[in-house]
Amino acid sequence: MNESFDPGPAATQLAEAWRSGSLLTELPAAIRPATLSQGYDVQDRLIAMLGESVAGWKLGVGSALQKRQAGIGRSIAGRVLQSCLYREGSTVSIPNAAPITIEFEIAYVLSRDVLPEETEVAPLDVVGAVHAAFEIVLSRFTDRRAVGWPSFAADDAAFHALVLGAPIDATRIGELRNSLVVSVDGKEMARSAIGEDATDPVAALGDLIAIARERGMRLPKGSVVSTGTVSKPFNVSAAKARITARYLGTELDCRTLVSRPAA
Repeated sequence: MNESFDPGPAATQLAEAWRSGSLLTELPAAIRPATLSQGYDVQDRLIAMLGESVAGWKLGVGSALQKRQAGIGRSIAGRVLQSCLYREGSTVSIPNAAPITIEFEIAYVLSRDVLPEETEVAPLDVVGAVHAAFEIVLSRFTDRRAVGWPSFAADDAAFHALVLGAPIDATRIGELRNSLVVSVDGKEMARSAIGEDATDPVAALGDLIAIARERGMRLPKGSVVSTGTVSKPFNVSAAKARITARYLGTELDCRTLVSRPAA
């Protein structure tokens, strides 16, 4: 952890926003992380303050275009909390009426522990299963991009929920991209991202392994790793929506419902 930066005050504000469903414009300058490393320090403290078990990780900012524009060179990682991991067909509770971002993703389940002292790890060698998934993105900030990447990392990379679908054949991911249609209440909203807007799931897992190595984190066997959006992301009102992805002759389905935290 960066000894010259205290992540506690920023983590406290983010934890309060997480629990209340309120939104922040930004963190005060005096407590705001200035680097990505400091952002991850805040994220570490935030997860500890929330006191919830971690089911895995999510990756964001993962397309070639986003990486280049961000100037980071790799994806940004956040934790998937166990209480925020849903099965297909579930209704996902949303804490406020702000628009949510929907992303259809490829999620890996790790077949073994990945230790930070391992210097050479081929990403696909640690994958035990491949699943379709929805990530529901909802930041604790009113504009997750305007606050900058260190604050984005501090905010658990704007993670809200992950809906895990059935296993898929890893050799058919190309076919999946070609067949993917994501709809809301029966209206088509998105298909696969293409070109520089597309995310490479294997590269995203490699980014997570590199981040974990740098930060001395173990990635436990059985962890879910959602690797970034396959579909073109879109926003939708969370008040009450049915979200469906159709691909490879099957589908992944979930619902959202605004249910504000108790006062």
